[in-house]
Amino acid sequence: MRVALFSETFLPQRNGVALIVDRLVRHLVREGHEVLLVVPVSWRPRGDAPVPDGVTLLRVSGIPLPKYPDLTIAIPLAPRILDAVYRFRPDVIHLVTEFSMGLTGLRAAFELKVPTVASFHTNVPGSLPYYGFPWATDLCWSYLRWFHNRAGVSLCPSETNRVELQSRGFKNVRVWPRGVDTDRFSPRRRSERVRAELGSPDGFHLLYVGRVTPEKELPVLFDAFRQVTAAGLPRSVHLTIAGDGAYTTRMQAGAPSEVRFTGYLEGEALGEVYAAADAFVFPSRVETLGNVVLEAMAAGLPVVGVSQGGTIENVRDGVNGFLCEPGNAASMAAAIVRLVSNADLRTQLGSNARAWAEARTWDAAFQPLVATYEEMAGR
Repeated sequence: MRVALFSETFLPQRNGVALIVDRLVRHLVREGHEVLLVVPVSWRPRGDAPVPDGVTLLRVSGIPLPKYPDLTIAIPLAPRILDAVYRFRPDVIHLVTEFSMGLTGLRAAFELKVPTVASFHTNVPGSLPYYGFPWATDLCWSYLRWFHNRAGVSLCPSETNRVELQSRGFKNVRVWPRGVDTDRFSPRRRSERVRAELGSPDGFHLLYVGRVTPEKELPVLFDAFRQVTAAGLPRSVHLTIAGDGAYTTRMQAGAPSEVRFTGYLEGEALGEVYAAADAFVFPSRVETLGNVVLEAMAAGLPVVGVSQGGTIENVRDGVNGFLCEPGNAASMAAAIVRLVSNADLRTQLGSNARAWAEARTWDAAFQPLVATYEEMAGR
């Protein structure tokens, strides 16, 4: 099968969608499929990412997204893109993202009469108020509904997300689940050396992994951390922020002085930081799933998240973590204090988290996606 993918983001950009696209194209090639991948040129290049044999990579010029320069808005509808798709002759076109690249893929599919699959990865409308554009939220939902309803099938990462999209008038919505690498993210990677580097081997280590951007609500986490450290606990508590973004400097300025920012981590270094922690904290309420939540669970960490958005797809309150009131630092602080104060509870929740992650492999996650490709190509 020949699959053309159009995405606003790809390596070396650093975000969950870019990593999923990389993993997806490698899976498709291993299974014997041919892939055309159309993505923007990274505005902040960090060295181009190699792609496996069987993948034709086409990069398109563009400009950085205002207020979010880590992403690039590519020039849409370029004739050379349509020519490349025409020559590739795909059996199905996957519109990974919905904006300049998605529109280009949609036009190519219309002109060549190729079936389409669209995916919903990021809750852009829910993030707009954090960037000063609350007035644009309804307009964004209207556009996304128009876009997705022109695809044969729309895929989202969680049942929670599917229900919301259907309530907003999206049609033909299915769940495309996510997996996690339980070898890279594993309690076996725990290192006292890394714990010492992050604060103290004997302390209690909290970890956040993800973009350092406004919609992640890190100020709520910082307020919760202040409350925890003021609670007079018998163990010192440390907080590590692993990630970067255009707002890192601003977030560092508002964080308690004890908070450690590692910058972006990947590979073995990221696996070691997960394993060195005692609990994962994630205050974002606009996630469609939260890949980092699954990574933390694979590392055997109980998760302290919020009871809104995709986090609730994996976190079961009191079973493998705690769900707190969104935006409520006191609620998050209380959950953290429970974990610090009760080693048996923490161990049980961490063990349950690891078992939950072990049941979610990437091969299993890609099976329904490839089946959808084949179904659409058959039409």
